[in-house]
Amino acid sequence: MKFSLASVLALFAVPALVSAVVVPGADTPTFYLVAASSNPDANLKPLRTQGGSGGYATLSGTGSIGEFYFYHGTLTGAPRVSSSSATLLPLIGFNPMSTGCSTYGQLGFTEGSSTNKCARYSPFGIQSDSENAQLGASLTFNYAGGFYVCGSGLDVWYKVSPGDGPSGCTPITLSTVPVV
Repeated sequence: MKFSLASVLALFAVPALVSAVVVPGADTPTFYLVAASSNPDANLKPLRTQGGSGGYATLSGTGSIGEFYFYHGTLTGAPRVSSSSATLLPLIGFNPMSTGCSTYGQLGFTEGSSTNKCARYSPFGIQSDSENAQLGASLTFNYAGGFYVCGSGLDVWYKVSPGDGPSGCTPITLSTVPVV
């Protein structure tokens, strides 16, 4: 098999042309969060920062697809395309209860703060796949519990235990995919 010099050089040039977007001062390159799920309606869908019930995050609809990065150790969302230039802060909208706050809540993003006294803004993190770090990383919250897709609107929820909160939900993994 013969290869031309141009085709061989092109192989070396491609990696140089493909690079991730990095926000100045950010700790990580910018990434999307894409769901992996046994629910075929939710599988391989990008996370949208709004459009779910109550304005929370969803895997369906026409809300802005989120672009994220870590800035000084904090998960940050790039400004929504259709909105102001304010960056987005992630939160879990835990529900107020008579005994305090629930152990479940919707994933959301705000440009300021929430009026929900149970909302928690941290600790969000990403954790590399323990079997193969090349597969990317997954979003975590408090390094416990997990994310779920619930309802026909494919709203994204966090639950400490699978039995918490709404029923009929399917576990999802929100994996990082670089923005190039």
